[in-house]
Amino acid sequence: MRRLVLAIFLLFSFLTFASPARAETCVPLPIFSETPSGESHVMAQRHCATAAAAPKPAFLGKIVGGGIIYLRANDEAKYSSLNNVLHAIQQLNGAIIYPGQIFSFNRQAKLLEMTIPYDLGPDVRNNMVKAGGVCMVSTLVATAAHDAGLPFINERGKPIKKPVPHSRYYKYYHQVNEYNGHPVPIVEAAVAIQKDDIAKPWRTVQDMQFINTTGQILVLNLEPSFTVDDLDLTQPFGLIQQDQTIRVELRTLPVGMNGWFTRLGAQNTN
Repeated sequence: MRRLVLAIFLLFSFLTFASPARAETCVPLPIFSETPSGESHVMAQRHCATAAAAPKPAFLGKIVGGGIIYLRANDEAKYSSLNNVLHAIQQLNGAIIYPGQIFSFNRQAKLLEMTIPYDLGPDVRNNMVKAGGVCMVSTLVATAAHDAGLPFINERGKPIKKPVPHSRYYKYYHQVNEYNGHPVPIVEAAVAIQKDDIAKPWRTVQDMQFINTTGQILVLNLEPSFTVDDLDLTQPFGLIQQDQTIRVELRTLPVGMNGWFTRLGAQNTN
């Protein structure tokens, strides 16, 4: 139901506010795909198709929180699993967060299902783990939430000042960048999942959660400057070949659409 609501909203917004455009888009597919038995097999295909370009979010309300991270091709960021980063962005982009709702990165990024569409990637100890690298995206979303002044909570629902950082120092998680006219520090947020049994879904070990206390419906927008075509897929994790950025914004809906979405959201929860 939520996806249908979002699709209707985006279609309405596109027809009303955006001029027609076409763009070549690539949908990143996992390099490794889980089989029902839990085994992994290699997938070398990448599906690319011409599709209507998504409208810019200018028609939305004001930016309440945002941020940007710079990925340099000559530093440690290039070793992150950027294919997993693109998967997470695909799951999160356009997420609607209602007033009072708890946003869970692990749930929204589809990290807790039986099988998840992520590759193996390195964790902070350079171990190969499922969905390794998605902490870059949880960090970006946490940055926007912190910039918006939204309260964070831990997995037990207890308030915390900031999400839990990694046990290892990553310099690209400690940038302070100009966004929306003011300096925004990157807020590091580590997430982790675990599977106790092959027949059970993944479970949360560590999550990044915050509460929408703005009293308005928020929309999450993520804009990477790269696609899967910009990654060197001959390398294990899809390395970047030149400097890239990822932008994140939490925007409000236009005032006239808040009531409409709130009613649809109430119907979805009944």
